[in-house]
Amino acid sequence: MKLFFQFCTAAAFFLCMGCAHTRPVALSPDQLVRIADAGAPALPCFVYAKTPLTKINQMLKDAGARVTLEAAYQAAFEAVFETLPPDGNTGQGFTTMKTASHYLRAILKDQGVEDFHNYLITTVETAIPDGVILIAAVRRPRGCRDGISVFNKFNFLARETLSPDDPAFFRAYRMDVDHAPLDTILDWAALPVECISYQGYQAVLLTLMANRILANRPDTGYWQQERQWISGDHLSVLMEQDIKISQRLGLEQGVIRQQKKFFP
Repeated sequence: MKLFFQFCTAAAFFLCMGCAHTRPVALSPDQLVRIADAGAPALPCFVYAKTPLTKINQMLKDAGARVTLEAAYQAAFEAVFETLPPDGNTGQGFTTMKTASHYLRAILKDQGVEDFHNYLITTVETAIPDGVILIAAVRRPRGCRDGISVFNKFNFLARETLSPDDPAFFRAYRMDVDHAPLDTILDWAALPVECISYQGYQAVLLTLMANRILANRPDTGYWQQERQWISGDHLSVLMEQDIKISQRLGLEQGVIRQQKKFFP
């Protein structure tokens, strides 16, 4: 339950305080289209550019994305996009990765993914006190839906058997206790918690992740970044990602760095 309370507390704090102190970033529609296929790392660009959900939806359509924000709302929340309030809140935001994974699976099912049950969203929450979280979309092998046996993420000598009722089930694991491959990373990002602190941009995250899953391009580089994150060097991971996205946008300074909250 520790993850649940940490995430809820941080999300509530940043919802009330964080967005009021964000520095708007000027990005053109053409720039945003360039990162339409970038997955979860693109989320801060939309948040800090204060991009309306209707414009994000249109941008995804223009970029030829298989999953639009409109489709994600219908599949995940059974909500009609045209009737949403401007902030996209229908009272169905997630505060746990179990709920987030449920929404992601609903979107994938709607897209015709037969093994939609095998996908989930994972987190490493060690840096939540610093306002950032490591999040990933993974594919887990068949037969692991109800439970897994793994080594503890923070104590590799300890074995544990986890069910979906355990928050630790929703962490990424490279292998199980028998050293058989477990999770395949399909999308991941280091994100400011404020970027997922309310439903509208949670929906954008789900949409970006769903599109990356459908592209089916595993990212093996995640595991090294996760080790760096757990070791306490999470800001370096965040900065590297920010630089990569800013280069795609043609910016001299990353959108997260421009917020002047996380880096000296």
